[in-house]
Amino acid sequence: MTISNKKKSPPMARPKKQRTFEGVVLADWLYADNKGRAGYWRYRRPDMSFKTFPAGDVHQANKIAEHNNASRDLMPTVSDPSTRGTIAAYLPDYILHRETQSPVLISKDSWKNRKYQLASFAKEIVRPLAQLRRSEIMHWWDVLTPHQQKARHAEFRKLFNWLMGRELLPAIKYNPFTLADDKPRLYKASTPERKSDRLTIEGFWLIYAAAKDMGYPCLQIAMGISLTTFMRQGDICSLKLSDNLEDNLLKKVIGKSLQQKGNAKAARLQWDVGNYNLLRQLIGDARELSMKNRRCPFVLNHWPKQKRLGKTKEHIAQVLPGRLQGMFEDVREAVGFTGPNPPTFHSVRSLANKIAKDAKCHPDQIKQANAHSSIETQKTYQEGHELPFETVQIQFTAEQIGGDFINGQFK
Repeated sequence: MTISNKKKSPPMARPKKQRTFEGVVLADWLYADNKGRAGYWRYRRPDMSFKTFPAGDVHQANKIAEHNNASRDLMPTVSDPSTRGTIAAYLPDYILHRETQSPVLISKDSWKNRKYQLASFAKEIVRPLAQLRRSEIMHWWDVLTPHQQKARHAEFRKLFNWLMGRELLPAIKYNPFTLADDKPRLYKASTPERKSDRLTIEGFWLIYAAAKDMGYPCLQIAMGISLTTFMRQGDICSLKLSDNLEDNLLKKVIGKSLQQKGNAKAARLQWDVGNYNLLRQLIGDARELSMKNRRCPFVLNHWPKQKRLGKTKEHIAQVLPGRLQGMFEDVREAVGFTGPNPPTFHSVRSLANKIAKDAKCHPDQIKQANAHSSIETQKTYQEGHELPFETVQIQFTAEQIGGDFINGQFK
């Protein structure tokens, strides 16, 4: 009898059985409501307990479950009893609550950042909620930078409202993140005064002229658009020749306003390119440059030395904000701006405001051009109707900016 020396292969793991609901495969750890209620679902946490939550349909429930699965390693497990009763133990429920109440959060990068901030907070504040004191939160808060405080304040106020509404913080009488002046609250540190040098008209044209010599015509277009429209760097980089230009109108939903107020209340501005000579010159230059760079759809385009598309670019010639800032810094240093706080690309926008003020433009017109909310108009609309754009009234002349984008600076 021959005895084989071959090792037996380990038994194959049983494939995970797919669970479905009305023909749709359910995400991991998602289950239909055990009481058979329509519109309710259950999510199994790592500690094997269930969280019931509402969702419009199975697809929305799947989306919420998949989003929670992505951060499942942040949730407490049975093997980690130290988290019982702490913020870490309740954080998954809070995140699920927020995503259920506002499903639009799931697709936002800003929400991912806030979840990371919440998870970091939960790792630092490990005292059980029943024993947590305001002083401990204050010590954590005071070591943050002004920028970190600003980024966290609104979401942490919601978190503590949620915790206190469930009577989980008996030793804390008022939400420490409240905005009310008559309640004990945490105060945000003052933001340090900006120190970058102001950009003058002469400095603008010096950098503008050198940008062409250094092979950055797209930087010239970006500087010109920022000066003539007051647009921020990110908004300029996202402009597309087909999407944002319509019937000689340059239209833009302002990014910062969209992020802060949502789609319905975001500032929607448009510029009459046909009657704005300076802006028309820039758009013409952008179209010509696009043809040279394989019909790049973006207003700002530049053929790179390293021809890699990457994960964040739609076209190889697209110029991202970081690259645009790098171009500005290269040219700025080449022309001799070597002080400790040289102007940044954002300084062009500040220069536009100074020119508008010197031209005695009405303050309301300046606020509108900057997409500030002080003169925000109430928009009433119905679903399916296109939201209106406001025409920016300020149009600089070549005399006001000291030159044009064909001949350069006036001598």
